[in-house]
Amino acid sequence: MHSLRGRGRGQVGVGLALPSSMTAHRSGDGEPSPYRRIMVYDPRLHHRRSIRLRGYDYAGGGAYFITICTEAKKCLFGEIIGGEMFLNEAGRLVQKTWDSLPGRFRALVLDAFQIMPNHLHGVFVLPGPGLEPALAKATGAPVIQPYEDRRGRACPTLVGGRHGRQGAASRPPTSGNATSGPPRTSMGEVVGAFKSISTIAVNKLLSRMGTRLLHENFYEHIVRDVDELEIIRDYIIHNPQRWLEDPENPESPTYTDWM
Repeated sequence: MHSLRGRGRGQVGVGLALPSSMTAHRSGDGEPSPYRRIMVYDPRLHHRRSIRLRGYDYAGGGAYFITICTEAKKCLFGEIIGGEMFLNEAGRLVQKTWDSLPGRFRALVLDAFQIMPNHLHGVFVLPGPGLEPALAKATGAPVIQPYEDRRGRACPTLVGGRHGRQGAASRPPTSGNATSGPPRTSMGEVVGAFKSISTIAVNKLLSRMGTRLLHENFYEHIVRDVDELEIIRDYIIHNPQRWLEDPENPESPTYTDWM
């Protein structure tokens, strides 16, 4: 499932196609590219707004693949030389912001991340009942196992992962209202904090105020299983090597200026 989100309510787009450069690619043994198995971000298609995904709890736990572009697709974060991304000072500030997110969101687990000259790709995990245990194990996130309290209410507890001993259940968090339980972090909150902190840091570096660094919309894909996670990781890690044919590259023949 895929979405493109803005400043207001999240929007979701479904049935989106792969870039032609990916669908045409074949592996060394002649098999179709594994990117066919998922809908990878395509700026020529994924700028369209749609409705919120019905029934999906974005605060209920899950693994998310996101792509965010700079405002007006300006190349602000460095350059790619020989298929390798070299961050400038602004890019390093954005990297630092990403790395610091778990300090703001206690349960957040960061996964693959790649800054490009004018956009970025990342995967992060929010533990919760909606996160598949296999995905939790693959990313080092704790598994949420519900249990019933004395009043018969279902409450979450953490098992294993980076936040607890494997096989040992921890006590549920005690913060929050006794009836509603502890507050849960949503995917939108994580992205919103990342964009806000990055913008403040880079604007300070560039001695400017009130300038938008990142586009208000962002593409989001809900990672469903470990196979899909591995495909997305590979796509993110090797993204700099495909810069010459990247639709986000202003010098690429496939460049699409839809913003």
